Amino acid sequence: MRETIKQALENKIPELSGHVHDLPPAGQSYSGFGASVTFGEEIYKNDWAGYRRIVKVWPYADAASGGFGKIEELAGKIEAALHEAVLGRVSGGAASATGNSVSDAAQPSQLGEADREPASAGQSQQAGDPKDAAFVCVYLGSADGDRLDAALGGMTRGLRFAVYRQPAGFAAGPDDAGAELTALAALTSALLGADWQIAADRWPAAHARPCVLWRLAGSRKVTAKPSAYDVRRTYAAHVLGRTAAEEREALSALAERLSSAQRLGPPAPGRRAAAIADVVADLEADGFLKGQLRLDVLERVTLPGGEQPGGSEEPPVLIGRVGLKQAD
Repeated sequence: MRETIKQALENKIPELSGHVHDLPPAGQSYSGFGASVTFGEEIYKNDWAGYRRIVKVWPYADAASGGFGKIEELAGKIEAALHEAVLGRVSGGAASATGNSVSDAAQPSQLGEADREPASAGQSQQAGDPKDAAFVCVYLGSADGDRLDAALGGMTRGLRFAVYRQPAGFAAGPDDAGAELTALAALTSALLGADWQIAADRWPAAHARPCVLWRLAGSRKVTAKPSAYDVRRTYAAHVLGRTAAEEREALSALAERLSSAQRLGPPAPGRRAAAIADVVADLEADGFLKGQLRLDVLERVTLPGGEQPGGSEEPPVLIGRVGLKQAD
């Protein structure tokens, strides 16, 4: 990953060719101008985003090269070169990190320097295994500000980028998303068009805007009558457009289409199709980490032969509701 980022900076910013380095050895320093790449903390965010690694890029310049004025110029070019750029080799499609990609139609202009190969649904890759596995950098701003650093030419500024990845060795199968998630992803792809990348369950490591992630956010069981019970499942949609207007239009189209739909396909053979109960969109929610749209589906499950919910023997305490919620 470190070498991929360094190479991307040199390829996209010609004046940095040959001037992108690691930190200098102890007792040595750089002169002129350039950039240094360092890695910061890595923390687990949630199941669908995985781990977040902080990468810092330090543009530097000495007084003879323009000082902080040159650093300001380089900082803008570095942000433009790395922010939401897909770097590394896209093997089996940009959405292959989950194994649950429904479509992968990222525009060639959005893939930056990544190698491109034809994608097919259901192909998977183990995130973190290949050295050149594709990933996306997201610019987080500059937390350190301008400062003097003798090792980096005298003046520098730290630019923070986030890289999200699934745990090493993780690889989902093509059927892990489930029938309802697959149906939601297929409906979304048909509605928004082929240029939208659609994923289910987890974010691909190499997602490229415009894209949508569908995931199961929660489930609860409510006893309706002695011979049946209701299962209410909540699904979340994360919508990332190339522009704010495109994102709002996609959310509006999804909410309208789902509100007019009656049912999803059966979640499993022999089960009834679930009815769409509620659709709520929150345009202020974080599209990547939380998701802006919530969809509730309601399934009535009938027990064979009038069997009591929970088993044939009457429990000492009647269970009225069982819930499962995935934390945002």
